Amino acid sequence: MIGRRVKEIRMQKKLSLSQLAERAEIAKSYLSNIERDICINPTIDVVEKLAQALKVHPAVLLSWEIKELGSGIDDSFSCIKSHISTLDSLQLKELRDSIDIVVWKREKVPLSDLGNLI
Repeated sequence: MIGRRVKEIRMQKKLSLSQLAERAEIAKSYLSNIERDICINPTIDVVEKLAQALKVHPAVLLSWEIKELGSGIDDSFSCIKSHISTLDSLQLKELRDSIDIVVWKREKVPLSDLGNLI
């Protein structure tokens, strides 16, 4: 979860809760709730603010692994094709939402730049 990752990076950077909250322009109590996993689903805006304040890419806070383009694309596509027909309408909507996030991330920061930000 994001809370443990935020706290871990904050501690590595020797920032207090108050300092990070001020830098990220969010309430200290809200940051505390995120770090203690009381708030487990902060908005993208909050994740971006925290990432900027901690000087890391948002993917780092989300513990997303960034892989080289082209590696395993055929395997990924085959996996998606084999499972897509078994998904119900809610699962298809979740898949579409996930794809929208990936597209948003790609447009926000080119994948080739992600390796330099971590």
